[in-house]
Amino acid sequence: MKIKRFLILTPLPLFILFAVSLGIVHSRFEQKPNQFVFGSIGDAENLNPILSTDSASGDVTGFVFNGLLKYSENIELVGELAESYVITQVSHIFPKSAPDAHLRKLQTALDSGALAETKIVKTSPAERGAIRLDMNTAGTAYEKRVLNVIPEAALRPINTSVIQLDTRYMFPDGKPCNAREVIGRLTSSLPTALDVLEYYEENSGTIAVKYLADEGKMREALGQFLSAERPQEEEKSPWRNCFGSIIETRASLFDNAPVLTFHLRKDVRWHDGAPFTAADVKFTYDKIMDEQTQTVRRPMFELVKHLETPDDYTVVVTYKKPFSPCLDTWTMSIIPRHLLDGKDINKADFSRNPIGTGPFIFEQWISDDRIFVRANKKYFEGQPQTERVGWRIIPEPPLLRLEFEVGRIDIYGVQPFEYEGLSKDKRYKTYERLGNGYTYIGWNANRDLFKDKRVRRALTHAINREEIVKYVLYGQGVEATGPFPPQMWYSNPSVKPIPYDPAKARELLAEAGWKDTDGDGVLDKDGKKFEFELLTNNGNPLRADVTVLVQRQLAELGIKATPRLMEWAVFIRDRITPRDFDACVLGWSLSYDPDVYEIWHSSQIPKGFNFVGYNNPDVDRLLEEGRLEYDREKRKNIYFKIHELIAEDQPYTFLYVGKGQSTLRPGEFKVRRPNPDGSYTTEDVRMTEAGLMYYLPYWFRVAAAESLAP
Repeated sequence: MKIKRFLILTPLPLFILFAVSLGIVHSRFEQKPNQFVFGSIGDAENLNPILSTDSASGDVTGFVFNGLLKYSENIELVGELAESYVITQVSHIFPKSAPDAHLRKLQTALDSGALAETKIVKTSPAERGAIRLDMNTAGTAYEKRVLNVIPEAALRPINTSVIQLDTRYMFPDGKPCNAREVIGRLTSSLPTALDVLEYYEENSGTIAVKYLADEGKMREALGQFLSAERPQEEEKSPWRNCFGSIIETRASLFDNAPVLTFHLRKDVRWHDGAPFTAADVKFTYDKIMDEQTQTVRRPMFELVKHLETPDDYTVVVTYKKPFSPCLDTWTMSIIPRHLLDGKDINKADFSRNPIGTGPFIFEQWISDDRIFVRANKKYFEGQPQTERVGWRIIPEPPLLRLEFEVGRIDIYGVQPFEYEGLSKDKRYKTYERLGNGYTYIGWNANRDLFKDKRVRRALTHAINREEIVKYVLYGQGVEATGPFPPQMWYSNPSVKPIPYDPAKARELLAEAGWKDTDGDGVLDKDGKKFEFELLTNNGNPLRADVTVLVQRQLAELGIKATPRLMEWAVFIRDRITPRDFDACVLGWSLSYDPDVYEIWHSSQIPKGFNFVGYNNPDVDRLLEEGRLEYDREKRKNIYFKIHELIAEDQPYTFLYVGKGQSTLRPGEFKVRRPNPDGSYTTEDVRMTEAGLMYYLPYWFRVAAAESLAP
């Protein structure tokens, strides 16, 4: 009997112990620490910001590092590591004779106000009989007014010849045939009669020679030293093993050199306590431009002529020519010289254990599991209010929502099909805004099928993008009108989406010669069927759904589109990069700066991002003008026209701009951000123009408010 009673009563203490333990766990679960945790479907690759290329790495480094500049919540460029900056310009003109007389004419015009709109603040004599013009802004708008004072015929043209080098070869003495070596030899060898103004590296593998002599004389002189053809073995000239040729010569009457001067903050320290100085900025720039550095960021800085640091807290960047997107490039993160100088930056442990100047200090990285950073209590913009930020690696997208619902991550990126249900669920609060990019179908203009603009416009008329937004995005987006999302300041509101109009599509196709002559249901022309392969990448269900809908819609017009999904790396390497495709479904995420030169300029067709082969001389000219203009309103007019022209040509069928949507648990977090006077403003979490997470360093968990920083 006692044994039986013991056996009956024994589970009771175990049950009580289990209940107490469950209560403790539940209590601890409810009392979460003051931290914020993301879910990420992929692990980071590299936490050195000048080497990383993946979004997961960028998410982390954005909290650990700073740039000289950043975007405000209203998408305006403001100082970050730089407390201020100024853009000026030094320009030169070269009169054919009597520079003093021309200088007096310019000064008289300046004193009288005739040159007031040019922003010229000073004129002075310069070397080689030049006149120097100092301006308090940059650009080329001043040139026409100067030519009203000094006629074009009175000025010497300035030529710039660009030389393409073949860096596979060396000089007979073993020195490499690279830009630095060739410039050094040309500097000591070309005749002074050529009036060379300067040499510089134009971009990777090319050098530029700027001079006042006749172009023919320069070509003749360079021909003594550079050869585009391999020489005979018996030739002994020390230059004959360096192969190069002039690929472009451009002429101008003005030599313009914009100057961007940054004044750095003096209260910034690296996370290890070392002071941040101008030497770190120069080191970062030098590493980016070092051809040994495995970075994709070099093209952003190729127009920099030189970078100087006159003191510890001043950085002076001189550009080869006006380049208005220059400010955007300096939002790039700065890395520490004192930790990386003399090391192989591609292999340094720094990529796994970064040290920055940002609001959070790197703490932990367990590969394929988690990354955590902790608050930088000495952050120069004010101590973060959340103690830690983390990323849990969850490779299976469906698990992200489950992890959010059980509270293991604090935010969830809502998929379009989930939005309606989640937005009505009182357990959650959903935030949304239009994304900074768009999804498109790119038509390869190198294929005969898509060379005719009428055909491309017909394809757009034939694709029901309203249906795509409704059924693929579940209404969570808008039809795209062209290369710029509608909420961006440089998007042209007068450009409307091309309407879904199958009848118009048939009309345009017939005009272009496409008809079903054999009655098999597929359009044909000159014996060729209108059929093509529509590529996109695996792992993106929205794009896959688009290919299926487009296939059905085009089939109604007698066009056979065959969808094909490919693994991302293979897709890019084997099809997009070599331009071996018919059409593709892809998307662009754009910068806040409107410059889209690398996507649409014809010079980018061979190796750049213009892989559809779009070529419109008017668009080329406007893209070049857009890079020369610094005035925002004038830039807006330029990009409005670019928007209009590209929408007319339809090199892409611009499909949609999707919404970015995220959900939180309502009231779980608030924002406590510092004001310039040292006080704090507490407010609800809100969507800003720069995104929901803009103020994340100053979020705090309401249940842990007692742990807030003072």
